[in-house]
Amino acid sequence: MLLSFGFVAHPSCQQLLAAIWYDGLPGFRNRHIVFKLLLTLLVAVSFPILSVIYLVAPKSCLGNLARKPFIKFLCHSASYCFFLFLLILASQRIDYNHLFGSSENSSAAELDPDQKERRGPPPTPVEWAILAWVIGLIWVEIKQLWDCGLHEYCHNLWNILDFITNSLYMCTFALRTVAYFQVEAEMRDPRLQHIARHLQRRDWDAWDPTLISECFFATANIFSSLKLVPIFTFNPHLGPLKISLGRMVIDILKFFLLYCLVLFAFACGLNQLFWYYAAMRQQECDSFKSNPERFGAMQESCDHKYRSFASLFNTLETLFWALFGLIDLNHFVLKEDHSLTEWTGKTIFGSYSCCAIVVLLNMLIAMMSNSYQYISV
Repeated sequence: MLLSFGFVAHPSCQQLLAAIWYDGLPGFRNRHIVFKLLLTLLVAVSFPILSVIYLVAPKSCLGNLARKPFIKFLCHSASYCFFLFLLILASQRIDYNHLFGSSENSSAAELDPDQKERRGPPPTPVEWAILAWVIGLIWVEIKQLWDCGLHEYCHNLWNILDFITNSLYMCTFALRTVAYFQVEAEMRDPRLQHIARHLQRRDWDAWDPTLISECFFATANIFSSLKLVPIFTFNPHLGPLKISLGRMVIDILKFFLLYCLVLFAFACGLNQLFWYYAAMRQQECDSFKSNPERFGAMQESCDHKYRSFASLFNTLETLFWALFGLIDLNHFVLKEDHSLTEWTGKTIFGSYSCCAIVVLLNMLIAMMSNSYQYISV
């Protein structure tokens, strides 16, 4: 392995790789930095024109230029940055009626300021553009899978991230479509048409397709932004950081598997210890909510801290956030005079903190530091 690294790092190999990378741009590396920036910006801005020429006339002068590695890299990077710009526009809830000057729709939007927050909204122009980009990204992944095969494709973790991201986008579009036709069907029902589309967001069902699609879309946006990391390979200073990040991801996965075992073990114990008290506080809260005169005296039972160990999932969630110091010992204080149960719960929580924070977290830091040192050397 070290021999292969030394061979690739040899000046002659680096010179040959640079000549292949900047093919079609003679003397580009020796130009002034201002010229490099202007040419890079020009190619990045004109990527739609170069893409159309590449499709229409691939054998032409500009078509051949678009095939060059550096030009192709700039076009792909500019296209993806524009895709991220569309995602930002979609998340800012811009009023496209005012933007495109539709006076009729603008007046309707002024009369109903919550029009964009209705159930099953129709897609906006930006969302149609995002759909077109996602279809193109899926086609790129299909071609890559066809060329390199399933085994080689899955060997690259960035391909797995692309597959997950594209799947989330397609789930988003599918759920938006389901929500739109569901609301349209309700509008045709005389009993539901007065509330189908005009129902306020706070009154929506927790599993409304529009809400689920927004969760998928938000997660996909995060993964799409992380996809910019491979572009760092182009920079000699940021490239090693990207390689180190790839090795650190493997270390994090190893740590996470061991941490999940520890988390599940302690969560089972704490849930077994405190589930009865959480259920009792919930019953008190529900019963006294219907009695306003006594609700003030028993309002403490409705405190969210008593739900921390109501179920195994709640306990797992509580212990996970305890890893970041967001859970204190007040969550283990009981209204009943059961001092032994309180002491046992605090002892279990202290043991979990020692195992997860003192031992496992520092072990993860040591593993990540070792991976970074391996790449930097």
